[in-house]
Amino acid sequence: MELINIIKNGIPTLIDKSGELLSFESMTKEEKCICQNNAKARHLIMYVLYEKEMSKVRVMVSAKEMWDTLALTYESSKEVKRNKLTMLKRQYKMFAIEDHESIQSMVSHLQVILNSLRSLGSTISQYEINDKILIILPAKWRVQETALRTFKDLEAIPLEELVGILTIYKQVIQNDADSTKGKSLTLKSS
Repeated sequence: MELINIIKNGIPTLIDKSGELLSFESMTKEEKCICQNNAKARHLIMYVLYEKEMSKVRVMVSAKEMWDTLALTYESSKEVKRNKLTMLKRQYKMFAIEDHESIQSMVSHLQVILNSLRSLGSTISQYEINDKILIILPAKWRVQETALRTFKDLEAIPLEELVGILTIYKQVIQNDADSTKGKSLTLKSS
């Protein structure tokens, strides 16, 4: 717990009356303990880093400074996070299925956006996700959309189940289209 406090809050600057950094020998027992805990915290941070990341923070004296640098590098500032979140919300709002895209492919693209939103702390309810998928379906899917809205609880249906239902329906539409093509060819040849 002490190491976490040192990483989060830092250590007091250990300077003597003349403005010089205290030598380890001249420190009190408590100050030595603080320095040792800082060294342990620095070691823990360095232990989990790849060489590339280590080079960014190796020369830093305090574990807090190392942590803050890594956090800024990988989490970005609050402004950057907010801007990413705004961009991802816009992507979610504008998300649509492409004409040639399969249901599974469309859901995969949507899940990338949803996972990115979750990683930034934003969540979207299961109802909103299912509703979004139904809204973006082409007009020829309106019968299925109406049936799902009427007979299924969009709040409770898992995404995988919805994808399964839509995939089966797409196969039905495809089979109907194929059988209609066959009938029209038969009529033309007669």
